[in-house]
Amino acid sequence: MHIDLTGGLRRGLVLAAAAASISLGVAACNDSTSIDPQRDRVPPTLSLTPINGQPDTVIAFTTQAKDNLGLKTIHVQAVGAVGAIFDTVFTSAVTDISLGFRLFSSRSVPPGTPVIITATAFDGAGNSSGVDTLIMATGNVPPPEVRILSPFSGSSAVLGKSILVTVMGKTAIKVLALGLSTTGPVVRTDSVLFASPLADSITMSDTIAIPINATPGTLTITPFLRDSLGQRAVGPSITITVQTAAQINSVPVVNQYCLQSQAFDNACGHGKRIEVTDTVHVEADDPSGIGQLGYEVRSTPGGPIDDSATYIASGNLTFEPHTFRMNLPYTTFPTIAYIQVFARNSNGVRAYAKLSNGLDRIDTVQVVAGVTRSLPFGGQVAAALYHAVKDRLYLTNISRNQVEVFNLADSSFKAPIIVGSRPWGIAAWPRDRAGTKGDTLLVANSGGTQISYIDLNAGVSGSGLEIFRYLLPNIIVYTITTTTSATSGQPIRVRTKYDFSDRPQYLGATCHEAGGVCTDVILTYSTTPTTGQPSPFADRNGTLRWENLTLGVTAPGKSDRNTSHFFFEQAIGQSGARGDTLEIVRFDANGIDSVTLVPFIDPVTLASTVVRIGALGFRDTTFVRNSGNFRRAVFGEGGSVINSRAMMYDVDRGNNPTYPFIDMGVSPPQDVTDFIANTSATMQGVAVNFDGSLSAIRADSTYILNSALRLMGELGTTVSNAGLDFHPQNNGINSFPLNTRLAFAASSEPLIEIYDTNCYMRVGTIPIKDPIVGPITAAFRASTGQLVLVGATARGVVIATLPNTFTTTCP
Repeated sequence: MHIDLTGGLRRGLVLAAAAASISLGVAACNDSTSIDPQRDRVPPTLSLTPINGQPDTVIAFTTQAKDNLGLKTIHVQAVGAVGAIFDTVFTSAVTDISLGFRLFSSRSVPPGTPVIITATAFDGAGNSSGVDTLIMATGNVPPPEVRILSPFSGSSAVLGKSILVTVMGKTAIKVLALGLSTTGPVVRTDSVLFASPLADSITMSDTIAIPINATPGTLTITPFLRDSLGQRAVGPSITITVQTAAQINSVPVVNQYCLQSQAFDNACGHGKRIEVTDTVHVEADDPSGIGQLGYEVRSTPGGPIDDSATYIASGNLTFEPHTFRMNLPYTTFPTIAYIQVFARNSNGVRAYAKLSNGLDRIDTVQVVAGVTRSLPFGGQVAAALYHAVKDRLYLTNISRNQVEVFNLADSSFKAPIIVGSRPWGIAAWPRDRAGTKGDTLLVANSGGTQISYIDLNAGVSGSGLEIFRYLLPNIIVYTITTTTSATSGQPIRVRTKYDFSDRPQYLGATCHEAGGVCTDVILTYSTTPTTGQPSPFADRNGTLRWENLTLGVTAPGKSDRNTSHFFFEQAIGQSGARGDTLEIVRFDANGIDSVTLVPFIDPVTLASTVVRIGALGFRDTTFVRNSGNFRRAVFGEGGSVINSRAMMYDVDRGNNPTYPFIDMGVSPPQDVTDFIANTSATMQGVAVNFDGSLSAIRADSTYILNSALRLMGELGTTVSNAGLDFHPQNNGINSFPLNTRLAFAASSEPLIEIYDTNCYMRVGTIPIKDPIVGPITAAFRASTGQLVLVGATARGVVIATLPNTFTTTCP
């Protein structure tokens, strides 16, 4: 059964009849005063489940109810952005039913407005399932969440003491304020108003003082949240038992203890894998006041302490939380460790955390590699780059229009760099073919049509500062075909215009060189499409291009075909009986100057270029990465579609001497189709080694290719992950020393796999806390001789700094 409610507040009645009926052979007694010992006392069960993937104005959910004998009624009510009441009455025995509901909100309702849904089921004997509650929100936005992290419900407090309360709030439309209200011995309301930039997840702490003359009893604390639209959400309440000092003769109780990732400093329970700088959150409760909290870490049970810390409290708080930052001395991973926490009350009584049977709690954990960090103000990382001279990671945050700066020396985020709209790809300015990165970073602003230039020596504390935005050109593609005029019957030429999006997405930096030193910087990039692209590019409406940034900056408005290039070489040829002659024109960002990149008829050779028009475009999220020596770039067509294309670009090959508008560095069509014939793969990511002699395509497995896209071998990587990168010093299948002949791949398990790129076998693993779900970047940290591996996980960004001692077991 499925029900649509299209108005505001409606009330309906449904009589649901079952196909089966029951007949009784004897008359039933109708004496309402009698007590039936066989009366049904088993209550029905009911659950509410959201239906995801709906339009923005739809709130959809199901109500599943069951009873051992038969349901009588189901009552459903929605309040908030949508109001509805619905009662379903059953006239015969129905023991199991699922009801679907679709509620429609007005488009004027702001996204993220909560809808609170409650439901109750009753059976024929009057037993109730109790109320089930589901909180949803309009606009396909997760509903806000606000709750008290500490203390836990049922804790105790003493008159004349204080309670420290920590509240967590989370909403997709940013948290404007967090607060709490209390009833009972203390009645108050307090809140914190946050300043811009607002975060989507944040915590606050507040101290509730209990007067010495207050009345003992139950203190109820209720958290609340107000989002950036001014909407208020309330979380579940907790209760605290307030007592007099005369009632107290206590032992401290460690009532909450959890190991925390630094990616979620206020959330417990990430499992038994920890990192060396993870935190230990300890909360203890004692009516006489908490004087100390602490932790101890050992590598053997009962053995010497490897790491410990103690927090000295005032003793005035009956509930005390504290978060410790560990500094575990382990360098081999994984390592097994044993952790205990303790508390001491103001009377000097000390106790460890206990198990339910009263024994001391000892947690066995696995210490793994890496440091996981969440972004300081949330968002989403699209790409990352390590700069060896600065010893920092730079991560594009497409949600907050900035580049995050992570300093490896002290494992902390520095001031972010504000750039253009929706920054995506990132690359370093090439200095030489030895792989030296300049002190300028290039960032693709996919929400516009510019490339940001970042000076790494400027900004707050040298974090970097955007100093310039390069305006990309508008490149228009035309095809010329010959057809027969409907009026004259004579052949005529038809010129068709194709205007693609010019918004940059992924970047790959290459350069021309003279004596090993870079001269012109050639930036390759993919473009992110919109729905405004023309037919026949239904799903392949992105493009690949390069821009000579050196010429574009030194001679703006005086561009020639050496300033820009639109990749068409992969599409050269004819499909079926159709021949489309190509013409490409570059319009400068000023909207005035233009130059023909590919002529309809070359004035010197009188030649024309015929293309397969559909092969000009590429699907959204087409990946780009450059080789470490800035000579080559690899491209991988995005989208979960088989027969995706891979391509290479070699900046040293130059233009065709006879047809100078053809770039010899772009993979020709026979190389591209050969890759498809050998793989027939979907594509989730790409990588390229230092000199560009090898590239890797992450698909159902990982395909290793040479610079001509010839298949060299396969790595047995998992299907569901995209991350892959070569050792930063990998120079091909015979790379030496052997520890450089490696590649690093994300796994569906919480580890990084190590593969040999000559024998294509997995030769090792690196355990981490969570599986990597995004790209991987591998770099060499020259200051320490270590490897740096960076990947995106569900918790944030993991940075693993490891000895460069991994090697292969293959000969």
